[in-house]
Amino acid sequence: MGLQINQEFGRVGINTTDAFISIKMRQPAVRTKSTLPGMEIDIQPVEMDIDQKQCFCEVGLKTADTFTRDAANKARQKCERQTAAMAKKGDFFARVNKNANAIPMVAKNIMKRKAEHTIAAMPKSRPKISFTRGMDISWNMGDVEVEAITEEPDISASRARVEVYLVQKPYIKIEYRGRILDRTI
Repeated sequence: MGLQINQEFGRVGINTTDAFISIKMRQPAVRTKSTLPGMEIDIQPVEMDIDQKQCFCEVGLKTADTFTRDAANKARQKCERQTAAMAKKGDFFARVNKNANAIPMVAKNIMKRKAEHTIAAMPKSRPKISFTRGMDISWNMGDVEVEAITEEPDISASRARVEVYLVQKPYIKIEYRGRILDRTI
């Protein structure tokens, strides 16, 4: 008696396809536009203005308006002083009969007058000095403009595939060989 078991394992086949990705990208184009920096220098001769009016007035060299004004003031003052002196002398001579020495006294007073001299540095004020014109510098800093022209990348891709298939089906065959069979159910 015997049992005969025949068996064959199943065989599986696998086909795989790898994933694929391709990226094509062109270099970006760059455009630049620039203006050069520059400097502009404008040179004009320097002008110097010296105002000496005040200095000249102090020394006695005056403008026509100042000279006229000062001369009129001095003449008015001198006229007033001389008028007062003449009135005083007239009063003095009116009383000459009371004083016999009146005329010699007047002569003595005239002889006593001494000239006064004042020594000073002239002029006392400084001239006014001002400067105009000169150098003018202007700057142009320049400019750079950069523009990048890009394109979208060209991307192509495929997915990975796994294909499973049965090459051979599994097989099992059980046979009984012999004459006696006990069955229990």
